[in-house]
Amino acid sequence: MKKKYISCCIMVLLLLPAISYGQWQATMTNTISGNEQHYIVYSDISQYRYEFNQDGINGVVIVKPGDNITAIILVDEKMVHYTPADGMMSVMNDPAQAYNSYKQYGVEKAEGKETISGYECTKKVIYQGETALISSWFSEKLNFPVKMENHYTENTHMLLENVQLWESDPDMFIVPSEYIEVDDKQRPVIPEPAPPQKWDTKDVSVPLDIALSRGMSVNVKIDETVYHKMIIENTADTPAKFSYHSFIDGIELAEDIQGPAEHRTKRLYMEENYKMTMNWKAGQTILIKVYEGKLNLKIINE
Repeated sequence: MKKKYISCCIMVLLLLPAISYGQWQATMTNTISGNEQHYIVYSDISQYRYEFNQDGINGVVIVKPGDNITAIILVDEKMVHYTPADGMMSVMNDPAQAYNSYKQYGVEKAEGKETISGYECTKKVIYQGETALISSWFSEKLNFPVKMENHYTENTHMLLENVQLWESDPDMFIVPSEYIEVDDKQRPVIPEPAPPQKWDTKDVSVPLDIALSRGMSVNVKIDETVYHKMIIENTADTPAKFSYHSFIDGIELAEDIQGPAEHRTKRLYMEENYKMTMNWKAGQTILIKVYEGKLNLKIINE
């Protein structure tokens, strides 16, 4: 069976809170670079759902803005993928969130009232200098954008139509319990264990080629100021998680120097590996900790 990946073609629609119009349903046409995609949207004020059939994929998206959770469901496969409603996937795929993301690049200006699909809307445009980036026609009555136009990407726009009152069904916002949770590559999500309570730590030096497992860590002494290549490979059929930290004279470097902790923490699935080249300097010590699974660590001078 052909594997269907969750991709940016799946459009997540953000419903803003405190809607005054009440429960409603509508059809939506979202056009990306001339490619039309059609959805049915259902709102019960605090959350919403939409349904689509695209390239043979029967999909449902449930958005819970108050909980900052979006569930993307592949109906035929009985799979569900959870992602933050304001996360990167939503920003990439959701017209309303895409509009909000543009605010960091420019200034939003209100440009009067227009009627779109029978609803009075406030036209809002985000400018970067004198250049319009994106426009939104926002209905206060629906508390939702009725129309959007992206001026940065050619022939990219959204239109909400056929809005009707709808009697909400709470079951439509519940993911069936038998559905399997998967990540964005449709791999079953395996819960992480609690961090080890004790660590077995040893001092090592470059070049290094060593097997490590949960609860083990190494202090890698850097003797030369050269580029170092680190290769970490999952050697088991279960996930492996590790992190790396840089120290000088026993003091860990600030995150603005070595990068945020979440970027230095990786979880690898079966047969996955992580490679990077770093400009570590003589006198540094790199602490590598294994929280889960088994992996092989290799570090060489480039």
